[in-house]
Amino acid sequence: MLSEAKTRKKILSNATDLFAHNPYGKVTIRKIAQSANVSPSLIIYYFISKENLYCQIFEEFFPELENMIKKLKKEPKLTLSLIVNSYIEVWRINSLIPIIIHRELLSLDNTEAKNRLANKLLIPHKKKLMSLLSSITECSPYNEGYYYMLVISLSTYPFISDHISNEQNTDMSFLQNVYESVLPQAVC
Repeated sequence: MLSEAKTRKKILSNATDLFAHNPYGKVTIRKIAQSANVSPSLIIYYFISKENLYCQIFEEFFPELENMIKKLKKEPKLTLSLIVNSYIEVWRINSLIPIIIHRELLSLDNTEAKNRLANKLLIPHKKKLMSLLSSITECSPYNEGYYYMLVISLSTYPFISDHISNEQNTDMSFLQNVYESVLPQAVC
């Protein structure tokens, strides 16, 4: 029998995979339990609800982003390229997270989980990233929103491009061009 920590981690891992490949509303406790090969009551025991389980995925992940920003703040020569590459490394370790965030933020559904994700994690993180970007000489209050979108777009593109184009048949080639041309030259 798995230890409690391993069981909990297994549930989170399987739930992350299901949420990355299915809209929030289509993922059920029963599907998560089936995927993790556990009882649905065990998921309720650990997480209370699907919403809590969903939010727990991000609550366990976001400290990695916070630690990355703390490290970047100590960099003597901070550049846009360094910030984007740091995000790419974090996403590489957690490659399903950008897919889930992208899926949820673009959905038209206004769920409690979406509001909780935005208010508790994404908005505070955006403020921290904007503060970090403001320490780059060329970034001013007038263009730091642009740099914020550039960092997020360039760092998540490699992880969401296949998922988006397969799921929505969307042409993402314009972002590929930006990724290939802007990032290597970006010395902010």
